Amino acid sequence: MTTIDSDVSYALVKEAMVLYGNSDIDVILNLASTCRVIREACLAALFADVHWPHGNKHDEESGLLFFPPSLWPFFKRFELIWPEEWPDATPPRWGDRYYIGGDYHPRHIDKLVTALPAMPSLSSFYLSCPFYPPNSILNALIQCPSLRDLSMHDTPLYISMIPKVPANFHLERLAIVPVAEAVRVGEGPFDARYTERTYYVREYRRKYKNDSLARYAATAFLFQVGKAAHLRHVQLSADLCTLDSLTAHEWPVLDTLVLTGHAPRGNTELIDVIAKMPRLRELRLLFAKTKTDPGFRLLLDHLPTVKNNYPSVLGQLERLALSNACNFDDVFHYTTSLQRLAICAIIDQPRVPIALSRADIDRVLDDMAIGQRMGENKLVRLRLMIEDKVNPGLCHAIAIHCPNLEALEIELCGYHDGKSIHAWEEFSDAFASLRRLRELRICIQFPEFDEMDTYEPWRAARRECALFLAGRLTYLQRVGFEYRKRTGTHRFEDSWLEFSVERKCRAGVPGAVELHELGASWYPFPEVWIPVPAGKNTL
Repeated sequence: MTTIDSDVSYALVKEAMVLYGNSDIDVILNLASTCRVIREACLAALFADVHWPHGNKHDEESGLLFFPPSLWPFFKRFELIWPEEWPDATPPRWGDRYYIGGDYHPRHIDKLVTALPAMPSLSSFYLSCPFYPPNSILNALIQCPSLRDLSMHDTPLYISMIPKVPANFHLERLAIVPVAEAVRVGEGPFDARYTERTYYVREYRRKYKNDSLARYAATAFLFQVGKAAHLRHVQLSADLCTLDSLTAHEWPVLDTLVLTGHAPRGNTELIDVIAKMPRLRELRLLFAKTKTDPGFRLLLDHLPTVKNNYPSVLGQLERLALSNACNFDDVFHYTTSLQRLAICAIIDQPRVPIALSRADIDRVLDDMAIGQRMGENKLVRLRLMIEDKVNPGLCHAIAIHCPNLEALEIELCGYHDGKSIHAWEEFSDAFASLRRLRELRICIQFPEFDEMDTYEPWRAARRECALFLAGRLTYLQRVGFEYRKRTGTHRFEDSWLEFSVERKCRAGVPGAVELHELGASWYPFPEVWIPVPAGKNTL
């Protein structure tokens, strides 16, 4: 009898999950009963991503239930997300406080600690806990040589929890997000928990939000657990690490650096940091704007730094994301290899950010024009948040300065409908020179319609405009328009109505254009390039 190859069976199961997984899990379970090889393929697909604990899975004898040992070999990505409301309950749920006001100590963590070394396929571990993680968790994690990705979010840290890391333990990705780092990017969708007052008044957040010792623990995690010599992707809050400490190490393979929090202070320049990262291709400076902050200067002047590093090192960057907390004057003189650029408006929740003005965008384009003299503008993806209404003049300027664009998104930070003074034809003419443009999201003004209207004229007007632009810009494959979405009695957020473009052809001759409305999407922080379907995250 012919044996089914395990790789083939796994591929078949994955296809079945795409078709049925989100709607009827019984189909996959029935498939698992066909034979041993198919069953293992089903289990490998079903249990590749798991999380624990499950509050509804427990009994009086064992307490919180854990996965059976037969499933441990299938785990690839594990999320330890301890519900933040459990420590605040009276009495605390699944944990203990040994005295009033004392720290919360979780129960049954030993079940996870025992299982971790027996997970041979584990590659990613996500940790979010409203308490100091026990040392035993880290000691168990470093016994997983397959682990490559470690993320710690909204979790208090202390330096004594750092274990002695074995030589064969090498992380490639490390993310450390401090307690209560909650930001809003633009006025678009964000995590729903930030709208609840309970998020801000949780005891552990008030206690650990400004923990001065967390900085020492984060630095130890970065350099002792992460090891700068092996890391390829680092996400870190500038509230936990200085530029001085980053320049104290060599980063020979680092490809992506994501800095969040607030603009760093110190004497070290960003140029000196990049000079220590010869393979750095992506830099995201997603700092939250503060009222008194003059702006983080990426480039102080055109001269070498005190450490004798030159601004020309910016030429190695291919992907750059910046927030409105950055001062990037003259930076684009040197980013000659840039392929992706995003400029976002970011602020601490629950406030609303102010995006760049039209004058700010013009300065960016002027700097690009100077940089263009050193070589061709290679930018293929551009995402901008702007405070002023968009007009054909801005679109034309972008098309002139960025002739190779394949994807363009211009978002009005705080969109409102209103009668447009520009004809759609003016926008299509402005983009006519962009022969490679495939995806367009733009905040064109439309007449003021109520989203809740039975006949949805706000939607019909945007569909009509999408058909017009798709007919004029024959290379477009996706087109979307901004609108103001009601999310509560007095709350709104910016959203996108987006369409895919299908072009009917007969015998090679272009025919009618058909539009297919796409589902809602968003950028879960710190993602800035490709939006994901609403409800999904990028942990």
